[in-house]
Order: sequence, then C-alpha cells, then structure tokens
Amino acid sequence: MKMVWIAYNQAIGDEVNESLKRCGVTNYTKIPVAHGVGEHSGPHMDSHIWPGVNSLLMIACTEETKERLLEEVRKLRRSFEREGMEVF
Repeated sequence: MKMVWIAYNQAIGDEVNESLKRCGVTNYTKIPVAHGVGEHSGPHMDSHIWPGVNSLLMIACTEETKERLLEEVRKLRRSFEREGMEVF
C-alpha cells in the first residue's frame, strides 16, 4: 500500500478530478483549502496580495495505481505549467 499526496492549485480542480477517475481512484481524503508557495508558482495565500489557494489530496493506493497517478500528474503539469502542482 502506498500513500500519494497531491498538492495543486484549486483552479485546476476539475482536471485533477478527471485524472482521478481515469486512474480508477474513488477513495481519497481532500483538504480543500491549503496555503503554500511552490517552486513553479507564486504564493497562494487567499489574500488580496497573494490570491488563490491550493487543495491537497491524500490517496492510499496500490503500487500500480500510484504509477498511473504519477503519469497523470506529469500530463497535468505539462498542460498547466503555471498553476503549480506537486506530488509526494
């Protein structure tokens, strides 16, 4: 069993949800509002100076599902280079 954490800009939430469906992920824990600063995006602090927020997913899954998730994250990163997304 693996634990995959995905932090992403809330603005691409619909695309992330579609990726989960393609991977067959139906069970996860979501923290809908998370503040942070990423390497490839500006701060998301939900303020007038630093608008925007992140979301965080925690997914317990098999090794096979983990690999599918990593590939989906790579695709999303290529499509949304400026939005910020990280997987742990």
